[in-house]
Amino acid sequence: MKDIDKRDIKNIFLPYYKNKKILITGGTGLIGRELVNFLLMCKTKSIKIVSLDKINHKNKNVKFIFGDLCNFNLCKKITKDIDIVFHLAGVKGSVKVTIEKPSSFLVPLLMMNTNILEASRVNKVKR
Repeated sequence: MKDIDKRDIKNIFLPYYKNKKILITGGTGLIGRELVNFLLMCKTKSIKIVSLDKINHKNKNVKFIFGDLCNFNLCKKITKDIDIVFHLAGVKGSVKVTIEKPSSFLVPLLMMNTNILEASRVNKVKR
């Protein structure tokens, strides 16, 4: 597989994401913040990020939503009229807590994943 170079970004990615309405769950995390910056470069129509972290993006074209993805009604609301969902949200915690209380991570992750996938299906999100 060949490496992606700047021509690929300009010719493939920029046109694909241009004018799309995008939702990023976990948009305040390490990967989410970088994805937001990349999508802003692609001139997307709108970007919404949802997170339990109160880290607001400085760009006025990014709408921040504080919310818990374990709430299915919230997931239906935020996926309405969205073209693409990037589901990056997770549960934070130490390795020790993960080992000692695995269900404290597994259950919320399953709920978030199920809710986002089903809300996206209900709202006919393309990707």
